[in-house]
Amino acid sequence: MRLQRSAVAMAMLAGSLFRPAGAQENEEKKVQWKLSGEVRIRPEWRNNQDLNSQVDDQTSEVFMRFRLGVEATIKEDFRVFIQAQDSRVWGEETSTISNEQNLDLHQGYLEVKDLGVKGLSFSVGRQEWTYGDQRLIGNLNWSNVGRSFDGARVRWQLGKFTSDLLWAEITNRLVAGATTGADLLGVYTQSRPRAGAEYEGYLLGYANRIEAPGETGAPGSSHVYGLGARAKDRFGGFDFTLEAVVERGDFNGDDLRAEAFGTILGWTWWSATKTRAFGGYDYATGDHDNTDGEQNQFFNFFPTNHPLYGYMDYEGWRNIKSPYAGVSLIHGRHFYQVKGHHFDLQSASGPWQDAGGAILGFDPAGNSGTDVGNEVDLSYRFDWREKAKVEVGLSRFWPGQFAENTRGGDASDWGYIQLTWGF
Repeated sequence: MRLQRSAVAMAMLAGSLFRPAGAQENEEKKVQWKLSGEVRIRPEWRNNQDLNSQVDDQTSEVFMRFRLGVEATIKEDFRVFIQAQDSRVWGEETSTISNEQNLDLHQGYLEVKDLGVKGLSFSVGRQEWTYGDQRLIGNLNWSNVGRSFDGARVRWQLGKFTSDLLWAEITNRLVAGATTGADLLGVYTQSRPRAGAEYEGYLLGYANRIEAPGETGAPGSSHVYGLGARAKDRFGGFDFTLEAVVERGDFNGDDLRAEAFGTILGWTWWSATKTRAFGGYDYATGDHDNTDGEQNQFFNFFPTNHPLYGYMDYEGWRNIKSPYAGVSLIHGRHFYQVKGHHFDLQSASGPWQDAGGAILGFDPAGNSGTDVGNEVDLSYRFDWREKAKVEVGLSRFWPGQFAENTRGGDASDWGYIQLTWGF
C-alpha cells in the first residue's frame, strides 16, 4: 500500500515537471495566493480609574493578539480572504495547561469584482469596515479583539468616486422562542478629487428587535437614522477636517433627536521634521430630561473612539463638548505627539460615559455641573520596519467638578508599551 502511494506521488510530480510551460503559467495565473499576519503585544498599566486614591485599584495587564490571514485571488475577479485571530491577556487562564478558547475567525469573506458593470463589486461574510475618521463605523483596531461585521457590501467605484451599500447583522439571538437582535444598514459615498482630499456623505440606520423600557417606563425597540457629511482637505501647510451628523428615529420607544459634529484644523511646517500644530472641537448632544419620553443623547453607532477623545478612553462621541489642541513631530522614523483635551458634558443631567458606553458618572438632577475634567496624552512611535513598530504612551486625567461629585476627585494615570510586527 505504501509503495502504491509512493508511485502515485512520483507520477504526480513527474506530471507537474513535464507539463508544458504555458499550461503551468496559465494555472498559476488562475489562483494567486498571499499570506499575511500580525503579532501585537501591549503591556498596559492604569491607576486610580475610580478617581479615588483611597481605594487601591491599580491594574497591570499584558495584551497579546496574533492574526494570520490567507488571501486567494481567482482570475482577478474573485477574492477570498480568511483571517484567524488569537486574542488573550497573559495569565488569564486558570493554569498553564488550561485552554480558554481565545482563537476565533476575525475575517472570512468572498469578494466578487466587476459584476456585469465595470467598478461594481460585492463582498459577503465577516469583514472589517472603516469609514472616514471612524467616528461612527470603525474596526476598533486598538482593542485586543478588534471589530468585524457579519454582513454584505455592494461597492460601485467610478474613477475618484465610490459609493457603498452595506448591511450587517449585529446580533441575532433566540429568546423565549422569538428571534431578537440588531442590524446595521447604510449608504456611504466618497469623492477624492485629489491627493489628501476626501468629501463624503452618508445615511446610516440601526434597528433592533429588543424591547427595552424607555424614559416613560413603557418598553420599545430602537430605530436610529443618521444623516451626515464629512470634508477633509489640505491647502499647502493648512489642513482641516469637519464632520457633522443629525440623528432621528426612536430609541427604546422614545423619540430620538440628536446631533453631533467634530472639527480639526492643522498647520504643518519645517518639512525636514514635519512639525504640525493642531486644534479642534468635538460636540455631541446629551439627554436633557430622562422622564420626558424624548431621547437627545447621540447614538455613537460602532466607532473607533480611542484616538479621538483622549487615549485613556474616558470619553466617547456622546454628551460631550471638548476643545483640544496638540503638537506632533515626525523626524525620520520617529513620531512624537503631545495632545491636551478639556471635557464638558453637553447636558448636565445626562450621563458621562466612556469610549465603550459604560456610565462613569450620572447626576439626573443636573446639580454637579458639566465640567468633567482635563486630559494630557504623550505618545511616541518608532517605525522600525515597514510593518514593525514600537509605541509608548503616557496619559493623565484630572477630574473636574462633575467627575468629583459623581465619581472622585483624584487624578488617574495610564501608560502602555506596544510592539507590533506584521508581514
